[in-house]
Amino acid sequence: MIRHIALVCMVSSAACSYAHVGSGEVAVVRTPDGVNQRVYTPGDWHIGVFDHATKYSVRSQEREERLDVQSSDGLGITLETSIRYHPIPNEVVALDQELGQDYYSVLLGPTLRSQARRVVGRFKPEEIYSTQREVIERQIREGVEAAIKGRHIQLEAVLVRNVALPQQLQGTITDKLAQEQEALKQLAEDQEKLLATKAEAERQRIQADAQAQAARVQAQGAADAARIAAQAAADAKRLDGQATADYQRLILSNLTPAMLRLQEIDAERAFAHSPNSKLVLMGGAGAHTLLDLRGAGDGKASPYP
Repeated sequence: MIRHIALVCMVSSAACSYAHVGSGEVAVVRTPDGVNQRVYTPGDWHIGVFDHATKYSVRSQEREERLDVQSSDGLGITLETSIRYHPIPNEVVALDQELGQDYYSVLLGPTLRSQARRVVGRFKPEEIYSTQREVIERQIREGVEAAIKGRHIQLEAVLVRNVALPQQLQGTITDKLAQEQEALKQLAEDQEKLLATKAEAERQRIQADAQAQAARVQAQGAADAARIAAQAAADAKRLDGQATADYQRLILSNLTPAMLRLQEIDAERAFAHSPNSKLVLMGGAGAHTLLDLRGAGDGKASPYP
């Protein structure tokens, strides 16, 4: 009985096999009946003795390509490029059936070369060598992505690492780029000087405007001061005249005959003490008196009725 069981185990072991799928890999198992649609992930798998496991790396992979292309004017140019990619893990069964393990040489490599020729043929050598390299990379990548869409491969990047031109042409382009750089430098310096000149002119204009405004303010202040002084003088004169008139009205309204007679006596006394010889007719509407003030200073004045 024990020998029978051992024999059955030996027969079972001989009728099966194992597949080891490593880290970063998936496997597709092909049986005598066809391809198993299951994607085998990393691990040890029990498969039939007549089954075969095909492994695919799903890690990022990189290939370098040296591409001979032509510019828009027909000049031969060599591009040193690289392409990064990886199979889409859950689409590996379809990849295996459609392209197989040589999917790079079947699809990716020819597509990269075709798109590079198509894109580079649009540009001049000096553009490819200097200013348009990033544009070329982007257009090649976009072209490859569009061409392999739905083919179970994920494109990560397309890089143009170097552009090789014929030596003579490369020297000419280098000299031309140096001249353009010098011209741009001179243009920048001229623009900087122009901006400085404009800034100085603007500063002077602002300063002149400020001075003119200050002069206008000062002149306006002087005019206002003169107008205020004139107005004050006129007001003072008007008030003085008003005060004099008010005083005269007050005196006239309070002047009596006795006060007038007193003022006459004061006037006579003043004349009497005057050093000049004079005859004075005194009196109003009534009697008149003629005073001889000649010699009044020595007490000899005499009246003439």
